[in-house]
Amino acid sequence: MNKLFFIIILFSAVFNNIFAQCTQLDAGDDIMVDCSNNCTTLKADLFSSMGAQTDTYTITKATPCPLPTYTTTPTNLHIDDQWSGVIQLPFTFYFFGQAYDRLILSSNGVVSFDINRIAPLNQQPNSYSDWQFSDQLPSTNMFRNAIFGAYHDLNPEATQADVIKYFISGTYPQRKFVLSFENVPHFSCENLTTTQKIILYETSNVIDVQIDHKDLCAGWNDGNAVVGIQNEQGTVAYVPPGRNTGQWTVPASDPELWRFVPNHNVPNINYDFKWYNNETNDLVGTGQSINVCVTENTTYRVEANFDDPNTGQHYTLTDIVTVFLNKILGTPDLGTDINECDQSSVRLDGTTLNATSYQWQKDGIDFPGETNPELTVTQSGVYTITAYNGVCSSSDEVVVNIEPRPIVDLGPDLTSCAGNIVTLTPSLSNHTGNESFQWQKDGVDIPGETQPTLNVTKSGKYSVIVYNTIGCKASDDIQVFFDPALNLGPDQTVCYGNVANISSNILNADTYQWLVNGIPSSNTSDELTLSIPGDYEVTLNLTKGACNTSDNIHIKILEPVSVVATPVLYGELLIEASGGLPPYQYSVDGINFQNSNHFTNLPNGDYHISIKDSNNCEYPDIASVHVVNLISPQFFTPNGDGYNDYWRIENAENTPDADLYIYDRYGKLMKHMKSTINDTWDGTLNNVPVFGSDYWYVLVLPNGKTYKGHFALKR
Repeated sequence: MNKLFFIIILFSAVFNNIFAQCTQLDAGDDIMVDCSNNCTTLKADLFSSMGAQTDTYTITKATPCPLPTYTTTPTNLHIDDQWSGVIQLPFTFYFFGQAYDRLILSSNGVVSFDINRIAPLNQQPNSYSDWQFSDQLPSTNMFRNAIFGAYHDLNPEATQADVIKYFISGTYPQRKFVLSFENVPHFSCENLTTTQKIILYETSNVIDVQIDHKDLCAGWNDGNAVVGIQNEQGTVAYVPPGRNTGQWTVPASDPELWRFVPNHNVPNINYDFKWYNNETNDLVGTGQSINVCVTENTTYRVEANFDDPNTGQHYTLTDIVTVFLNKILGTPDLGTDINECDQSSVRLDGTTLNATSYQWQKDGIDFPGETNPELTVTQSGVYTITAYNGVCSSSDEVVVNIEPRPIVDLGPDLTSCAGNIVTLTPSLSNHTGNESFQWQKDGVDIPGETQPTLNVTKSGKYSVIVYNTIGCKASDDIQVFFDPALNLGPDQTVCYGNVANISSNILNADTYQWLVNGIPSSNTSDELTLSIPGDYEVTLNLTKGACNTSDNIHIKILEPVSVVATPVLYGELLIEASGGLPPYQYSVDGINFQNSNHFTNLPNGDYHISIKDSNNCEYPDIASVHVVNLISPQFFTPNGDGYNDYWRIENAENTPDADLYIYDRYGKLMKHMKSTINDTWDGTLNNVPVFGSDYWYVLVLPNGKTYKGHFALKR
């Protein structure tokens, strides 16, 4: 009897195929309209009758719903044949006439609202879940009070990922509780998988079983699988056609969705539909359908307000739909702003795609009768073209500036005297008084020179560039010549024997008047020569045309250098110099010069004196002198052969009163004698010959100056 009742329900409900409607209130798919037909009808539908009791259901087949991406919660079903822990529902859900707020989930694709059953099959949290079955629904041997979606032996243990999860989609009172199986392997056929979802709808209590793909493992449990729902007693079940216990597959290319809709005691509910502009929140219409016309992309929100007659609960369901305006009308392009200097008119073209009419404006005011895409303008202004097609319009604007190019004239080239200031002032025509300027010298901008006039003091080619307010420019140039400034050059210091040449460096002057120390010279040429030693203040007054100029220079011709060279005893020489330009440098060999006039340690001999003064004047070999120095023999041999038998210092006789001391290597005095020519040492001490060895001497002059050295006595 029960099975007969089930079969009648099954066959009366299962052939109701519908398109995908994934929300309880559906405003339909987004719509595209165009410029010439910009109106459309919007209609809201409910995918089930609200307020129906859940004692009985109808089954419809729909296109699977694309669900949004949400953060999912793992069920921790990582073990084969396992019930999950208790999962709390976010809303109260009615199933076969009973209210539930929690459930458990089997890793084999079953939802149980009964969480305490132990027979005939275990349906308790965190415990074993049966996998083997062969009965068709309804059956008291199958799970009770359950959703089979689809029930078959799966093995999440074969993968390390969280493949069984759940999430909540939407907001009150249109939430969906989604249980997701994502590529879960089949037991014994881990290379085969199933992806499916069980979806519970708030308020309507609708159940979706969505199977995105399901493979068949025929060699295990006969490949059995089942989709459906069954009551607490196991006596009533609702099963889609072809989806009761048996072998079947769902290819990924043809997914399916089975919707279980409550249909017991369906109330007659008066729904209050209101439509709003979703951006402005303005009310645009009421009723289940309305007609709208758009001039831009517009999103509408529909609200369905109703009271559940069973509970008295008030609900508001919402959905949105967007009407897109396909603006087939192109956008005019007038190009960049136009600055025209050389033409009296400008042709504008705003032709664009799919325009049916045009309107031109100047400075925001319509041009009467100007409805063509092209326009010729002769005045400056902001020009706008608007193109139309139905309710669509598009526009572009361009700034047109028409001004004549300025004319500038700097006049003829100029010549002026050195030292004068010449002011350049351009003559302007075709100007407005708002021009800007840039001056150049020899083709290079002069920094900071942007005024209408320019003061110049140097010869060169000067140019002015004049810009009007729209950037059009004109230019002119002028050559300015300044007679060269008289410059006699720096003061001169001339060596003795040389001449001073002074040049004006200005040829073809009318007159040259030279003054030497204030006295006019008879020389009237452009150059003057001086040769006699002395100091001169020279002035030149020069006249050339209307220009008069003068300059001064100081000339010093040096006297010759003379020296007095005074030898000092024993290798010293003192040189006193005068004349030329001190200070001096001194040399006794004509090669090596020194700043000091005192020479020491000169070998005995004749020397030739040379001088350089600070003007780099050279005076070579201007004096000769003989320098006397001590000559100490390096050894002597007192053996009585008549050769080197005695030791003395040559030239020491020039200081006969000097004392000469001779010591051995231990500092013992061997001999003390004067330095006369007759004073010698014969190599004895107390008339006893001393040993051959090295000996040291000290010559002490009467002024206390000493000379030291050593020699060898050889026997």
